[in-house]
Amino acid sequence: MKKTTLAALALLLLAAGLQAAEGTKEFTLVAVQVEKAKFWLPSTIIVKKGDKVKLTLKNQIPGEARKPETLVHGFAIDEFDALKVVKVGEDVVVEFTASKTGLFRMYCQLHPAHIGGQLLVID
Repeated sequence: MKKTTLAALALLLLAAGLQAAEGTKEFTLVAVQVEKAKFWLPSTIIVKKGDKVKLTLKNQIPGEARKPETLVHGFAIDEFDALKVVKVGEDVVVEFTASKTGLFRMYCQLHPAHIGGQLLVID
């Protein structure tokens, strides 16, 4: 995937998150691979303390049928008990309330080497 395409995709996903209904902040995060790096886009999400957060997770990383472990990727934010496994081609929703402020790590609990992201919760 070219860098310009990747940047355009990131902007579209960020804009989609800004269109959320009042009271709930909705974002779509897409697991992608660029060369050998695998990560979720957008990689930074910003919400306010008290916001209800709804994340739709999409796994777009191609895997190999003969290696089932490559067909799934994880998503976790420990502080909000967000823990999901996302199969290639399926959408998974995770919802939580951003009950505390801070910078929280988003990561793949199945593949520690993958690049993570961050959730910033502000007052």
